[in-house]
Amino acid sequence: MFLEKETIKKISRDRKKLEKKLKVRIEIKGQDVECIGDEIDVYISERVFEALEKGFFVNKALLLTDEDYVLEEIPIKNISKKNINSIKARIIGKQGKTLKTLCELSECHISLYNNIVSVIGLSENIKDTLTALKSLIRGSKQSNVYSYLQKVKEKPYIEDLGIKQE
Repeated sequence: MFLEKETIKKISRDRKKLEKKLKVRIEIKGQDVECIGDEIDVYISERVFEALEKGFFVNKALLLTDEDYVLEEIPIKNISKKNINSIKARIIGKQGKTLKTLCELSECHISLYNNIVSVIGLSENIKDTLTALKSLIRGSKQSNVYSYLQKVKEKPYIEDLGIKQE
């Protein structure tokens, strides 16, 4: 797997931790990283490395070892053709406040790297988080996005088992 230099540095720095948690042996040759181990462990390692490539810290990327966690991404250019820098600024907010609030309300980890917004979270939280981020990218007010996330968080999850009383 060919990775950027910054990602290689992260992997090198935390190599022992990654190998232990991912149950693979990591070999680094220049910008190429190879994982040696069981097929499923190699697959999970690639997902973790993809998260590292998107700007996540190692401990956040390692959440992907749990099958309940997913990594999703939104290329900003696919949602809006407006000024990318102003959209990024809206997502980050003053001193990172908007991004921090989004993470807290959504219970997901969000990374803005290049022109892509990436999200790591439990599968049940991802859909609403992506919806909120897309509306923010399209120009919705931060307060409206926060309200949306609070509403979906408060709404109890009720699974329909197909059993109705008449």
